[in-house]
Order: sequence, then structure tokens, then C-alpha cells
Amino acid sequence: MELFERIGKALRAAGMAELPSSPSEELALYGMDSLMMVLAVAALEKEFSLRIPGREFSEDFFRDLDALAGWLRRLGAS
Repeated sequence: MELFERIGKALRAAGMAELPSSPSEELALYGMDSLMMVLAVAALEKEFSLRIPGREFSEDFFRDLDALAGWLRRLGAS
């Protein structure tokens, strides 16, 4: 499964009902808020078998799917 598909799976598990059709669309337009960010971090950790330290968290990484994918790659996701 490709990175964006796995991110989508995790975001749906966190409660996002609809995903952007373009990786550059703002996630806030699809319901991403601070609570969903916290839930998404837990779902992403599970999906990618990662431990994401609190100091690594930033709202900027949840701007769009491109930013989220870049952050996860930096953390070691593939």
C-alpha cells in the first residue's frame, strides 16, 4: 500500500469522513481540527508502527497531505 493510502486509512480511523482529492488541499476543509490532529497522531503511530514524540508535533504538518507525508517520511515511514 502506498504512503498516501496508508495516511488516508489512518485519517479515516481518526474520524475524517472524507479525504481531499488532491494532496495539496487543506485538511481543515475536511474537518481537521486540534482534536482530530491528536487522534490522527495515534492512528498514524499505529498504521506506521512509529512512536511520534510530542516535540515532533506541529500543526503545520497537518496543513495538507503533502506536508503530512513529508513529516512521516522524515520520521521513518515508508
